Amino acid sequence: MEKLYTIGGMTQIFNAKSENINKDLIVQGFSIDSRTLKDGEVFFCITGENTDGHNYIQQALEKGAGVIVASPEKIPLELRQRPFSRILVTDPNLALLEWATDLRKQFSGKVIAVTGSNGKTSTKDILAGLCGYLDFKSYATPGNFNNFIGVPLTLLNAPLDAEWWVIEIGTNKFGEVEQLSKIVQPTAGIITNIGESHLEYLKNTKGVALEKSGLFAGMQKGTKVVVPDSLLHLKLIEEQASKAGVKIIKTTQPNNRQDSEGNNKVLLFDQYFETSIQSPLLQKNLILALTILYSEGVPLSKLKQASATLDLSVKGRFQQIEMDRWLLIDDSYNANPSSFQSVLENLQKMYPDRRKTVVCGAMAELGDLSPELHRQVGKSMAANGIENMLGIGGTEIDCFIEGWIDGGGNHENAAHFIDFRELIMDFNADLQEDDVVLVKGSRSSQMERFVEAMNKDRKKVIS
Repeated sequence: MEKLYTIGGMTQIFNAKSENINKDLIVQGFSIDSRTLKDGEVFFCITGENTDGHNYIQQALEKGAGVIVASPEKIPLELRQRPFSRILVTDPNLALLEWATDLRKQFSGKVIAVTGSNGKTSTKDILAGLCGYLDFKSYATPGNFNNFIGVPLTLLNAPLDAEWWVIEIGTNKFGEVEQLSKIVQPTAGIITNIGESHLEYLKNTKGVALEKSGLFAGMQKGTKVVVPDSLLHLKLIEEQASKAGVKIIKTTQPNNRQDSEGNNKVLLFDQYFETSIQSPLLQKNLILALTILYSEGVPLSKLKQASATLDLSVKGRFQQIEMDRWLLIDDSYNANPSSFQSVLENLQKMYPDRRKTVVCGAMAELGDLSPELHRQVGKSMAANGIENMLGIGGTEIDCFIEGWIDGGGNHENAAHFIDFRELIMDFNADLQEDDVVLVKGSRSSQMERFVEAMNKDRKKVIS
């Protein structure tokens, strides 16, 4: 189903002035990047943290932009007198949101929104895989496009004749989840967890919980939202849901067992589904995804079939890579305290009898609580059977080590590196057969460098 908009209709949505346009011209597409713009497309002069699309109007015109959506005062002086087609708005970013809001009203399928302190993207990817099995036209947020630019881009690219949209919603500051929810208008939702994320702005986990409960703002009464029963500030979330008329469904952690070949591929859902489901994934986020689909009317038989086909070898998100004689777990995409501790707990459950090492970088955006939160994670490393901890970066690594020692870790088995090459040399010298090695850190710590260095010996991706 095509999304037919005319330039005149788009102008009306924005309640904007226009110059040199053909109001009856059909919108052929759009772009926010002059490098990928196609002939005839609408170019939105989006302002980001490090760039401003108004600086690329000339390039967009050279690429054949049909219309430019821009703030008049930001158009370069040398271009203002040129007779190119333009829609003049106060804020192109807001105009993009307004267009996405209008488009969302045309979709009659189901929209599942996913938010949480961590696990959003992996849960979204799991849902995308399941929904893709149910309907090949289903659409999900690409990558982690979960902010005020990424969400409207997702909506505007999603097919209207799909049965399912899966939309990831993120936040940095108070009110963002609420505003995005009002645009997305979810028909169902998931809150993966509440943890210490973006504390520079949200202050504490209660603030995080209040921000995530903003998901209910765009939902109709009676809409269902799935959460783990271990969710921090669960009572507060339930109170906010009750005010909005949203129904909370709580899930429990599944029991995992091995199949006939000794592989950890069977999840027992005794309390909710009263059955077992085979899947190559052993993630608690799989339960959240299955539960919301089941509550939305998907038969259990189809969920079993869809689960068995899941293949989510996502780079940097708990990707298990079988090396020549050891196991590398690449969770380098990002890190915050709750996601770090969750992964540590999972490792202990999955590999209780194998020697485990953590190679880590710092966790970012934690504000004044950063030292203490790094200590807590260091303590959790020791408590969850990690035998060696190698960190690279600034003073945060010292805090990891302080917590490590407080938790009973051997001081001699923890090391702080500044030089990446020295980290590699020390790691290789101590590596033993059958080791399990977790690599994790915030994006700014660039822990993918370690994974890339190790991947020369890569054998096979497990999951």
